[in-house]
Amino acid sequence: MGYKMVFSDMDGTLLRNGTEISVENLTAIRKAVDKGVEFVLCTGRGVFGVERYLEELGLLGRKGYAICQNGATVYDLQTMQPAIRRSFPPEWFAEIAKAARELGLELYYYDDRRFMTERPTKQVQKYCKVMRTEMGILENPLDYDGEFTKCLASGPREKLTQLREQVRPFLDDRLDTFFSSEIYLEFVRQGVNKGNALADTAEKAGVPLSEVIAIGDSDNDRSMILRAGLGVAVQNAEKDVKAIADYITERNCEQNAVAEVIEKFILS
Repeated sequence: MGYKMVFSDMDGTLLRNGTEISVENLTAIRKAVDKGVEFVLCTGRGVFGVERYLEELGLLGRKGYAICQNGATVYDLQTMQPAIRRSFPPEWFAEIAKAARELGLELYYYDDRRFMTERPTKQVQKYCKVMRTEMGILENPLDYDGEFTKCLASGPREKLTQLREQVRPFLDDRLDTFFSSEIYLEFVRQGVNKGNALADTAEKAGVPLSEVIAIGDSDNDRSMILRAGLGVAVQNAEKDVKAIADYITERNCEQNAVAEVIEKFILS
C-alpha cells in the first residue's frame, strides 16, 4: 500500500518529554515529506503550541495542513489561516463551567489563537510557558463576545469523571466531551474530533482514507485511528486505544515510535 498522508498526534506520540521532536523522528518525517508524503500534526493544542514544530519540520509555507484543538480548527500551512473552523457560543458552556468551579477544577477557553483562563494559577502559568502563549483572563464564559473552538477542564481524574457525568444533561445535541490526558477533559462542538478532521483534511488533499496513516496514544486519538486506512497506537498508548489499532509500535513515544511507523510503512 502506498500511503500518501500521515496524521500524527503530538503529546504522548511524536514528542519526547512532551517538548521535543527527536532527531530520529525528524529525519524520518523529512524523508517521508521528500518522498511526497504529507505529514499532518493532529493535536489538541492550540495553534500557538504547534507553529514552532511546524517550522522545525520545514512544513510552514508548504502545501499542507495542521489540525488543532482536536479537530475544531484546521490550518492551511501556506497561510496559517483556518481552512476549517467549528466553534460554539459561550452560553452552551455556562452551566458546565459553573459545575466545574464547584468541583474546584480549572477552566481554559480557546478561540483560534486566543487562550483564556478564569484565574492565573501556577499550573496555567506553566502551561502558557510550555505552549509559548499569552494568557487572557475570562472569569465567566458569558463575558466573552466571540465563540470558543474548545473548552478544557483540568484537575484530578476522579473529579473530571464526576464532572463528565454531572454535566451530561447540559451537553444535549450540542457538545461532545472526552479525555485528552489524565488531567484534561475537553469540550468541543458535537461532531468535532480528530477522525472527522482527518477525513475532511484528506478530502481537501485529494487522498483516499485507505492511503492515510494515523498515529496516536490517547482517548482523543481513537476517532482518527478508526478512520485511517492504517490506524496505529504507539507502545505507551492507553489500553482501549491499542485495542482498536491495526498496528501497535514496538517503541514508545520516548523511543521514536513515529520514526518506526514511517520506516516500516513508507520508507521500506
